[in-house]
Amino acid sequence: MNIAVDRKLVGRTVYESLRNDIVTGRLEPGYKLKLNELKERYSASINTLRETLMRLVSDGFVKFEDQKGFRVNPVSKRDLEELVDLRVMLETRGLRQSMADKDRLMDWKSGLLSSHYRLTCMEQLMMEDEAANVEEWELADRSFHLALVANCGSRQLIRYHASIIELFMRYQVLALEKRPFRGQASIDDHQALLDLIMKDDVEGAVDLLTHHIVAGRELPL
Repeated sequence: MNIAVDRKLVGRTVYESLRNDIVTGRLEPGYKLKLNELKERYSASINTLRETLMRLVSDGFVKFEDQKGFRVNPVSKRDLEELVDLRVMLETRGLRQSMADKDRLMDWKSGLLSSHYRLTCMEQLMMEDEAANVEEWELADRSFHLALVANCGSRQLIRYHASIIELFMRYQVLALEKRPFRGQASIDDHQALLDLIMKDDVEGAVDLLTHHIVAGRELPL
């Protein structure tokens, strides 16, 4: 295999592993990320880890301080509220624009149905065993909400929305340590939202999505 390609694949694997461990709380908020310890944990070189950690700093999961090194970014009520506000702004606008693009509406709705089916399956599995399914559920939930804005026609909106929702999902997963998964309530919310979209009820879908996101302010920290 090409050395550059091989290194890129290793870097991606390390990034995904570190990110997942931060999102799921295996690496707790505020945890000091020591390179030698991470080298053993992720079987990666120091250079790969530095590059990965700087990417995670850029993505908002890790904090870097001179003379102190890297730490997992802490969580706070204020940060959560900012993420909720940004999600409402970006996601509702993206949904509205996605529903307005009639030329690609059928393909977009088909993709949305697929994302919703996967999410529903994972939500049902989460009600059976949270610990065993949390990573796949987080990905399915994130993918469904990414799909909501996928037809908006704005690459920048899609890019920034993806970044915000990744950070928000960290709060969702960490909250599972303090309260059970929302279960049927979550399934009902997503089904109702999908139904409104399929009926081309723009205002109804935007209102429900706003309510769904704003409920995230009540996550326990």
